[in-house]
Amino acid sequence: MADGLHEVLREFTSALLNPHDVDDLLDRLTKHTLNLLDASGCGIMLQDEGGQLAFAAASDDDVVAVELHQERINEGACFDAYQRNELIVVQDVESGGDRWPGYRRRVMDAGMRAVLGVPMNACGQTIGVMNVYRQSPGPWTEQDVEAAEILTAIAAGYLLHAHDLREHLDLTKQLQDAIGSRDVIGQAKGIIMAREGVDADEAFAMLRTISQRKNRKLREVAQLVIDDQLDS
Repeated sequence: MADGLHEVLREFTSALLNPHDVDDLLDRLTKHTLNLLDASGCGIMLQDEGGQLAFAAASDDDVVAVELHQERINEGACFDAYQRNELIVVQDVESGGDRWPGYRRRVMDAGMRAVLGVPMNACGQTIGVMNVYRQSPGPWTEQDVEAAEILTAIAAGYLLHAHDLREHLDLTKQLQDAIGSRDVIGQAKGIIMAREGVDADEAFAMLRTISQRKNRKLREVAQLVIDDQLDS
């Protein structure tokens, strides 16, 4: 895990000095988390302009469904981690007693059992949470927890520097933009999946490639796809 973590640190340190796209960063963060923690899924929720948690990114569609359900019912590992600003470690949701009944059922329906909720802190406040899931119950090691905390710290630091290094950072707007981009990018992915016959990951990769080639933000490219205004 150490070599993989060092690679991630180098990648995102470079990204901090040359900020690109929050949506792309969150997607890469979920993928790195799966690899480093040998996890089955990863979801990220961020504080919206009203101070509530809202879904922002996920590693796959099953986790999207779990996180959206968690947002709807206002309960789960993510909400406890956010409200308490502390790590939430669940070795087996099936043996969780009466805690989070709706959330626990949805997690198990998605084929996952162990959950790790890690608060994301910046500027002295909790701005979001990263949830990490595994299909099999079992303990999260100290190494797992340390790696997850480092990854969330990287994400928080990137959010503070995303888009540009302007003198007066509007953190609330940055977070809101990341949340709002989810719907636009999701619609564009659906259009590409239907048109090209590809899966969600391939559709996102196509969006990212176009974004890099045209040197435009991922959300802007997604909106062009939705509006059918994307030229070759």
